[in-house]
Amino acid sequence: MIGKLKGTVDDIKPTEMILDVNGVGYELAIPFSTYEKIQNEKSATLYIHTIHKEDQFRLFGFYSKIEKDIFKSLINVSGIGPAIAISVLSGITPDRLIEAIKSQNPLLLTKIPGIGKAKAEKLVFELKRKVQHLEKIAGYSGESHSKTSDAVDALVVLGFDEKISSKCVNDIVKEKGDIGIEEIIKSALKMIS
Repeated sequence: MIGKLKGTVDDIKPTEMILDVNGVGYELAIPFSTYEKIQNEKSATLYIHTIHKEDQFRLFGFYSKIEKDIFKSLINVSGIGPAIAISVLSGITPDRLIEAIKSQNPLLLTKIPGIGKAKAEKLVFELKRKVQHLEKIAGYSGESHSKTSDAVDALVVLGFDEKISSKCVNDIVKEKGDIGIEEIIKSALKMIS
């Protein structure tokens, strides 16, 4: 079983890459969130999940252990395969996924390509029982996340991309610490514009 690979980024696309480890090129399926973090890097260290079946042997690479653990939780939901799990990780942050599950709001998930209303409802229903496990994996603490979540929601309502808004808001909160939601939104608008 391969748990982690460190090597040279040989070729990279938004959902797949080849990681050269001492002359051996490993083809990996990756979520867009991982692509964003390593697209301009010459080398990378990725956490690996292996799926081995009769007719296939696939490797999935993740920038963080959190992404890998959430991927494993997603593929344990019946009817959710690795392709959909990668789509979920590509389309929503772990914190927003947890928010959707806790608030039982499948509409947040329907914005992800490949996730229709029925699949979103199934994900929310199935993961509701595992939400405490997911919170532990992601290091989620509802209080600070509700403020960031509200700021992201406000930016999305204004027409900005959810993924970009989420990244901006998280960067602002990390940099400025405990600030009000209005200031978070103002700062995010300056960053995005």
